[in-house]
Amino acid sequence: MFSQLIRDEEGQSTVEYMLLISVIVIALVAAAYVFVPVFQKGVEDLAQDVRKILSTGKIGKTGTTR
Repeated sequence: MFSQLIRDEEGQSTVEYMLLISVIVIALVAAAYVFVPVFQKGVEDLAQDVRKILSTGKIGKTGTTR
């Protein structure tokens, strides 16, 4: 009887850990959906800035015209 109770608790602990991991994975996926577009936009803006700097030779108003 007592050994069966311990075995049941071990199974319960495993399920609890699996549920916790599932919640963490869901939170990571949700965060990716929120932050990936923002990150992607930032990378695109950076690429435009680098393209402009390389084509004009100026950073802002500093530098020489090519």
